[in-house]
Amino acid sequence: MDAQNKEVAALIEKIAGLQAAIAALPSLSPSPEVDRLFTDLVTACVPPSSVDVTKLSPEHQRMREALIRLCSAAEGKLEAHYADLLATFDNPLDHLGRFPYYSNYVNLSRLEYELLARHVPGIAPARVAFVGSGPLPFSSFVLAAHHLPDAHFDNYDLCGAANERARKLFGASEDGVGARMKFHTADVADLTQELGAYDVVFLAALVGMAAEEKAKVIAHLGAHMVEGASLVVRSAHGARGFLYPIVDPEDIRRGGFEVLAVHHPEGEVINSVIVARKAVDAHADNEVAALIEKIAGLQAAIAELPSLSPSPEVDRLFTALVTACVPPSPVDVTKLSPEHQRMREALIRLCSAAEGKLEAHYADLLATFDNPLDHLGRFPYYSNYVNLSRLEYELLARHVPGIAPARVAFVGSGPLPFSSFVLAAHHLPDAQFDNYDLCGAANERTRKLFGASEDGVGARMKFHTADVADLTQELGAYDVVFLAALVGMAAEEKAKVIAHLGAHMVEGASLVVRSAHGARGFLYPIVDPEDIRRGRFEVLAVHHPEGEVINSVIVARKVVDAKLSGPQNGDAHARGAVPLVSPPCSFSTKMEAGALEKSEELAAKELAF
Repeated sequence: MDAQNKEVAALIEKIAGLQAAIAALPSLSPSPEVDRLFTDLVTACVPPSSVDVTKLSPEHQRMREALIRLCSAAEGKLEAHYADLLATFDNPLDHLGRFPYYSNYVNLSRLEYELLARHVPGIAPARVAFVGSGPLPFSSFVLAAHHLPDAHFDNYDLCGAANERARKLFGASEDGVGARMKFHTADVADLTQELGAYDVVFLAALVGMAAEEKAKVIAHLGAHMVEGASLVVRSAHGARGFLYPIVDPEDIRRGGFEVLAVHHPEGEVINSVIVARKAVDAHADNEVAALIEKIAGLQAAIAELPSLSPSPEVDRLFTALVTACVPPSPVDVTKLSPEHQRMREALIRLCSAAEGKLEAHYADLLATFDNPLDHLGRFPYYSNYVNLSRLEYELLARHVPGIAPARVAFVGSGPLPFSSFVLAAHHLPDAQFDNYDLCGAANERTRKLFGASEDGVGARMKFHTADVADLTQELGAYDVVFLAALVGMAAEEKAKVIAHLGAHMVEGASLVVRSAHGARGFLYPIVDPEDIRRGRFEVLAVHHPEGEVINSVIVARKVVDAKLSGPQNGDAHARGAVPLVSPPCSFSTKMEAGALEKSEELAAKELAF
């Protein structure tokens, strides 16, 4: 064995011994012994070394991965400890230097900015995301305070407790840097349209610790960041790869990015830095243009129809529309031209009107039966409501464990309140449901369906003709409020509705909002999670289904006033008036040209739930 190999073997042996000692510690919270072992580890790993961690034996690779996770856990405990300490000061941001390694963050953030400015000349981002910000978001602070003074920062972390600590530090600063910092509890894998809003995304070193995890995160960013946006990724090299994951630039290229720079510092800055830019996809641009042209043609044809009541021609055109909009697509409806944006808004209103007529038709049909609730399966797209309501309940149960609401409101219930029925009958058997709709005729039809059932589900359903903007004290009585997709069709209208709910719902109550993503945004309004946060809610989940369930689902919870800070507090109140629109569109991806005729065949078979 030559001298170099002996040196590498000795280093690996030393690091393995330190890993074993750290793993044996009773706690990774700050203490003299924890500090001593991690100081020894950093001292061993930081100097230049010829070690190549990609060529470690399987045993040593497992040791390295375990060590990185220990480093992550210890770093989290150290930052949480100092976050709590800093929070005891009246002006925490004036005391950040008390953290023993604050200068490291200052130097790393300066390096990242200098590389970004050098390789993306003239960059002046308006919105920046930092993924993996932790309880002490030093990097975001340094970037915002010293390098990007006009940018607004959205900081994302999986840990709600970490974000609570970060908010305490920045909440005392209602102007300046604090006013430009927001903190969100979210998994980057659940962010889609949000990512398209950022000019720059910073990816922390410990987001995705195994190589496969990191590659998956980068691919997800590449799928949803806008073309030309910049990505700054923290990596490591040499023996520093025992402290942090090493990112392969090829994984960044495969994720749809052009790698602009890879920098390995030699001094006290431990992390390597990779700067990349989302590549322009000419094929995707052509695909999007063709899709928009097709949808615009269908919108024009639908607008010329003499009636939107059920008919073979109405069915044919909406079948073609749904077939075009449902498959995954790179289209971003928030970036449409003004002309196409007006077309989209008109199309959503046509969808609403057509679905209203379809539901009214079937409500009248069902009312002819002695027991209408036994025949809901006659509606051709009833299974869509079943699947969507199941999804909403599962997301609610997952993100609000143990939830057992006594009173539920459904805003925008329409003439066929399938969602309320499915939720009441199969998922929330003890809840009382209040259904609200602007349309008195819709509620009259609904009462005929449920009036025949004086016990069971029917006894737990009430129907009210009201505008949600007129509900105040009533909203404080509900444990959960469901907001239909077409309540507030323009973005400003939707934001106003959500702000009104946030002003009157009780703290801790849950809100379930239907939205859309991709080309499905031509069928439904897209809800910006930021509007939900500004409406005094904590966003718990954003889910975009890929199958026949067309609507996206956002689950949120009304926060206590103490959690509100800066621009999250009610910005949406300044927006315009709110119409309540019913009912929700719920087209099926399985529509066929003869769907109307087929629905009569289904009716004859009396499909059951």
